[in-house]
Amino acid sequence: MDYLQFYKLREDPFGITPDPEFFYPSRWHTEALQSMEYLIRKGEGFMLLTGSPGTGKTTLIRTFLKNFEKEISPLVIYQSTLSPNEFLKFLYFLICKEKLEHFESKDKIGDKIDVIKVLTDEFIKRRQSGIKNLIIIDEAQDLPENTLTEIKHLSNIETDKEKLLHFILLAQPYFEEMLLKPIFVQLNQRISLKVSLESFDKEEVENYIKFRLQRTGEVPINFDKGAIKLIHKASKGIPRLINLICSRALMIGYMESSYKIKKSYVKTAIKHLRIE
Repeated sequence: MDYLQFYKLREDPFGITPDPEFFYPSRWHTEALQSMEYLIRKGEGFMLLTGSPGTGKTTLIRTFLKNFEKEISPLVIYQSTLSPNEFLKFLYFLICKEKLEHFESKDKIGDKIDVIKVLTDEFIKRRQSGIKNLIIIDEAQDLPENTLTEIKHLSNIETDKEKLLHFILLAQPYFEEMLLKPIFVQLNQRISLKVSLESFDKEEVENYIKFRLQRTGEVPINFDKGAIKLIHKASKGIPRLINLICSRALMIGYMESSYKIKKSYVKTAIKHLRIE
């Protein structure tokens, strides 16, 4: 009998791969989802979603895109350390799916103008077909200053009635301080929606663990109060760390043939994971 069979699990409840099926609607995550919907419904230009590593930004985005897949044509940029030219080149590749002929001669200003014209035409076509253009940029705090300026200029693409582009910037908390620089005053003013994902308190950690277990069916697993308290302290309420600790604690429980996850199991798990 393996780990999953012993606990009567359909799948690992504490996997760390961002999975919309395990999206936990905390008050911050719910607020973020509502803000994303507002961004699209009301035609806002920018939303900033901040959170420390492991707080669930990627899972949140995947959940949102799954809920609105028929209305949105997302362009997701995971590599944020791009120059302005590289950024436009990547957008062109994502939207046109063609050879990047417009970038064969990077030194000519006509190349950039031409590419922006092509992108604008494509954005208009998409909008006319009923699809909204959403650009999602992960790790926005790593964007070079001149690329952020380019993004500000791109946000000016609009018709007489609405903006053609909507941006969601995912970043670590210190990005908000970066936006206070004089060079980013205009960009910061355009970000009308700002949401921060905070870590969970002890009660939310307990609810989060129960939620993840329930998503895998009727299981006999029970974390005792001491285990929950220690998980909260060690993880600092960060979902990714909660998952790592719980997964290791379950394995220890399996080795002990126990459905009750004790504080001692969690303590051993934390030691093995070298979480301080």
